[in-house]
Amino acid sequence: MSGEEIDLTNATAKNATKSLKHLTEVVEEEVARGTLRVGDYICPNPKCQKNRVYVWMQQTRSSDEPETKMCTCESCGKRWREYQ
Repeated sequence: MSGEEIDLTNATAKNATKSLKHLTEVVEEEVARGTLRVGDYICPNPKCQKNRVYVWMQQTRSSDEPETKMCTCESCGKRWREYQ
């Protein structure tokens, strides 16, 4: 290379200017998320009361707060949260 100076103040990558608005995330609701826990949790639905619950952790509040346990009953599909 020669000793020329290159001005990079207005330089952009080729793919950096493409819009990502056309992308959407598809989540199948029928597929249970998390780990199946048997006996640790009881479904709060009074008609169900089963003890087979899918549980996963999710950060729903600020980072200095603990994660929230998200729960889904395997039998009736009821969803609830448990804050720590």
